[in-house]
Amino acid sequence: MKKPVVLSLTLFTFSCVALTSCSRQEAHEDVSAPAGPVDRITLSPKAIEHFGLTVVTVVQRSDIQTLSTTGEIKADENRVFHINSLSNGRVVTDNVMLGDIIHPGQTLAVVQNLDVAKVYGDYIHQAHQNKMDINLSETRLALATKNYNRIKALYQEKIAAEKDFLKAEADKELEQETLRGLKEHATHIKEEARAMLAAYGVKLGDGHSDHIESNSPITTPRGGVIIKKTVTVGDVVSNSEPLYVVGDLSHVWLDIAVYDKQLQSIKEGDEISFTSDSLPGRILKSHISYIKPSTEDGSGTFVARAVLDNPHLDLKPGMLGQVKIHQRHAEQLAFIPGDALQKYGKEQFVFLAEPGGSYKKQPVELAKKVEGGYLITHGLTPGQRIVSKGSFTLKAEMLKGTMAGED
Repeated sequence: MKKPVVLSLTLFTFSCVALTSCSRQEAHEDVSAPAGPVDRITLSPKAIEHFGLTVVTVVQRSDIQTLSTTGEIKADENRVFHINSLSNGRVVTDNVMLGDIIHPGQTLAVVQNLDVAKVYGDYIHQAHQNKMDINLSETRLALATKNYNRIKALYQEKIAAEKDFLKAEADKELEQETLRGLKEHATHIKEEARAMLAAYGVKLGDGHSDHIESNSPITTPRGGVIIKKTVTVGDVVSNSEPLYVVGDLSHVWLDIAVYDKQLQSIKEGDEISFTSDSLPGRILKSHISYIKPSTEDGSGTFVARAVLDNPHLDLKPGMLGQVKIHQRHAEQLAFIPGDALQKYGKEQFVFLAEPGGSYKKQPVELAKKVEGGYLITHGLTPGQRIVSKGSFTLKAEMLKGTMAGED
């Protein structure tokens, strides 16, 4: 019962091998080349499809030289600002930590401020004294008004002298002006205290309380990240040292180390790419915007600078990484993909695609290997069409024709 099965499998295997051999044989039969050494191969449409050839157009590309070095992320000094206390005091509240993101108007700390207490105390004292003066002036005005009305009535009845009437009228007007001045002075006292306290970030109360405020908040005028902090609760501070250093890190500097032997070969505008182990898989690109004209430490290492966008604040000051400087030269050369180039012995060549399914071997001279392929100095011009994918197959067929011709 098993023998017929074995026989069937044998026949099936033989048939598959025969069909595959026939297919390859048909493809090779559609390849024609003259006897002897060959530099041109002609394929039928069926063979072109079978070999899966891809034809591309030769383009121009700038000659780009890449220098590798290191770089460090730094805060943009044009976007860094300091936050100080306006006077001496003791920190009673500390609301932020190093590295925190802060927003405009946010209170970072509260300082017990004797200057605030003095301004507040002076205001309460002056306001209280002025209120007493107003009350006294209102009493005097009431008396002067009453006397004026009495003298006026007597004057109209020809009992009082005119001089007495005029004096009573003048006394009343004088008290009116005095009261008006005292009320204006109350407004001035309040506005002066309000302005002085606002400089410390303190709001003036409604004036009905005798409580003297002594704390002033330390607020930030802009948003950013705390990149330096010098205080904590209990510290005594002054206006000479910054309490916080804040940086707007939405854009950061990339300071690139450039050695003296490289300095002459780079220029502003050169493209750079930055990678860091802290950001695996990410490549950040920019351009050199500044080259420091001197080195301060005498090490022979200069600094070139690029600006990097940092919308998500992933880049932190102090972060290190690798930098590649891509120098684009003015010379334009022919570019070919890497799979288009073939080599045999010392010869390097590509296959030109010609009409009628003909492919000609074309020797080339390489300028340099670049990303994705090669720059060519001789042998090709932009616009010519060459084989990329499948060029190795053409090389194999060419070598078969050469060896057949030698036989």
